[in-house]
Amino acid sequence: MKRKSAKWIGFTVLACMLVLASACAKENEGNNAQPSNSQASQTNEGAANGGGETAIDPMGKIDPPIEVTAIRTLDPTTKFENGETIDNNAWTKLYENEFGIKLKYLWVSDPSQYEQKFNIAMASGQLADIMPVNGIQFNQLVEADQLVDLTEALEKYGTPLAKEMLKKDGGVGLESATFNGKLLGLPVNPGSFDFASLLWIRTDWLEKLNLPEPKTMEDVFKIAEAFVNQDPDGNNKKDTQGLGATKDFYGLEPGLDGFFNGYHAYPKSWVADASGNIVYGSIQPEMKQALEKLQQMYKDGYIDREFGVKDKEKFIQTANAGKLGMFFGADWSPLLFLDGKALDENMEWKPFQLPSIDGQKAKPQTPYNVNQYYVVRKGMEHPEAVVKLLNAASYQWDRTKYPLTDMNQNGDVGKWQYALVQASNPIQNVELYEDVKNALEKQDESLLNIASNPGQASFYKAINAFNGGDKSGWGYTRFYDAIELLYDYHKNDGFQMTEFISGPTPTMVEKQATLLKMELETFTKIVMGESSIDAFDEFAANWKKLGGDTITEEVAKWKASR
Repeated sequence: MKRKSAKWIGFTVLACMLVLASACAKENEGNNAQPSNSQASQTNEGAANGGGETAIDPMGKIDPPIEVTAIRTLDPTTKFENGETIDNNAWTKLYENEFGIKLKYLWVSDPSQYEQKFNIAMASGQLADIMPVNGIQFNQLVEADQLVDLTEALEKYGTPLAKEMLKKDGGVGLESATFNGKLLGLPVNPGSFDFASLLWIRTDWLEKLNLPEPKTMEDVFKIAEAFVNQDPDGNNKKDTQGLGATKDFYGLEPGLDGFFNGYHAYPKSWVADASGNIVYGSIQPEMKQALEKLQQMYKDGYIDREFGVKDKEKFIQTANAGKLGMFFGADWSPLLFLDGKALDENMEWKPFQLPSIDGQKAKPQTPYNVNQYYVVRKGMEHPEAVVKLLNAASYQWDRTKYPLTDMNQNGDVGKWQYALVQASNPIQNVELYEDVKNALEKQDESLLNIASNPGQASFYKAINAFNGGDKSGWGYTRFYDAIELLYDYHKNDGFQMTEFISGPTPTMVEKQATLLKMELETFTKIVMGESSIDAFDEFAANWKKLGGDTITEEVAKWKASR
């Protein structure tokens, strides 16, 4: 059991490393190419241009050099070598040598202790110059008027690439960090592209049962019934499942979010109602309609009867054993089913965009995914320092001076983690699809942008291998098929992103966990028939009474402040 758990976790991590932006942090893979002449042309903070004005070099030194204090988390499993420490490593040396910024950590904390130490520091007024903070801490600092406006610093000192990266999400991250026209933090947005649900179906079962591919939710219901009752695995036993689910109810691999989205319902998300007010998706009428259908499907046996106690690992085992026909899940889901494909080469999973219950196109929901901001305490003399550190994360450094093995990865030592400020590309998979598609069509690997996204090479090689008859490339080929569908959503404004793009409100911090627990328990009981569908109305009333109305008011206040 432990071996299996480690295996599926490993595949998920691998998918993250190869494709997802942000903390999985392959961003710095490209930070070692030779700089262009324009990048290397200036070595000082400013130099006189032809008009006698001072030209600011975003990559130049602060002169005289400065000491900058910081705080940060550090996972206890982080590895070091050759005498390096978090205080003294290739990144801290780069900051000092290239920018004249000597980094001094006031304290470094295990992630589990960071919040407590940060709260103590804030209460005592012992704030560092640069601080990575989550949404809650960010809002606390904003309310306390403790942060520097970084608008001018970013505009003057941000490299074109650094500023471009911040805007690739359409400005969502920057908007979330802006209050009354002041940019009070630099957002880290890994994007929400990969958090949208797709419908995955065993198409070899569809073919065996002569069923068409799904176009509507009605098709989904018919397919689920057939997969349960028409013996798609051919063993003359009624032992196959229609729609997979787990006790987590929501999420990916698998979750029921995609099912609800097919009814234009958006659980755990904030949506605009007909009047333009932001309301909580889980208490809207569309949710009740979808829950009622799920209840009927469970009663008829078309949903995994054990989903209420089944975890993700058991779900994966069921799929690999060839007993599951359909689920709503992530783009990388095929990587979890390689054991099943090896056992049965006829097993074929195919992704589909979400079917709709009516003529209106279904939109997969996506979350607000900015979970960290880099902020500067009010009163710091050189706030541009944080911008320079951001520049460093996406700059094309000279590999001879800053080799990969020092700055990024050396064996199992992830040195990119030593950098205080990380860069992220929220549309990394969008660009991956475009580059890989171009390279595949022209059969030219040089068209890949491996420097900034090394995962492109893995997809290109796997797909070519699979097309050439090598079954080992199946997982990444199907993964790529799913990315293509998400790419189409992205290009056609097909995602339903939450309307609330901020850190948790005070009442969310206090009561959201309790409200969500009540939600999951109520909805699970409804689906399993332990409660009637009318329990939804009681839940909605209780949600509002037990803190939901206050949260909704806080969300409205946040919206008004924008």
